[in-house]
Amino acid sequence: MSEAVALIGAGGHAKVVLSTLLEAGYSGVELYDDDRSLWGTEILGARVAGAPAELRGSGRRAVIGVGSNAARAQIARELGLDWLTVVHPRAWVHASVRLGPGTVVFAGAVVQPDAVLGCHVIVNTSASIDHDCRVADYAHLAPGVRLCGGVSVAEGALLGVASAAIPGTRVGAWAVVGAGAVCVGDVAERTTVRGVPARPVEPSRGSAGHP
Repeated sequence: MSEAVALIGAGGHAKVVLSTLLEAGYSGVELYDDDRSLWGTEILGARVAGAPAELRGSGRRAVIGVGSNAARAQIARELGLDWLTVVHPRAWVHASVRLGPGTVVFAGAVVQPDAVLGCHVIVNTSASIDHDCRVADYAHLAPGVRLCGGVSVAEGALLGVASAAIPGTRVGAWAVVGAGAVCVGDVAERTTVRGVPARPVEPSRGSAGHP
């Protein structure tokens, strides 16, 4: 596809989003980042064209390449662009799945029948989402996450690398599930859990925390 796409961000996460766009056939990608030192440089052959604020009101087709859930939510609200949903050609997404605007599904991911994903969700490398799961806006499933059937992940939650949730469990809004943790019960909103089984540690802070 020769359609021009604006990619917001030029860091490590944006690099993987960019590679996903390129593999999906988008050839006219430009990056936008607030770091002036990156302007005019190239990442994987795509030019960093300027600041995201330049896009406001442009109506451009765009995707956000920022891993922070809170930052992604803020960018989506402030820029209000025509958000593109992107699926890597080597991901598997069943035809019955619903993906919201701005959601990106990376290589090796699997999304099973009747799952519903909201806006600006990240399904990172080799994560899997089983049947009838619900993943709300701005959530991030890190590499290797495993959601069993009927799991519900609320807005802005972050599930860390190789974490898992057993069938029917719920992860609350802006909660953080630590790397390798296993959720065998519900996780309250704005709570950080770790371990096997996952247990609360402290109120959630950092990349998933909502301001």
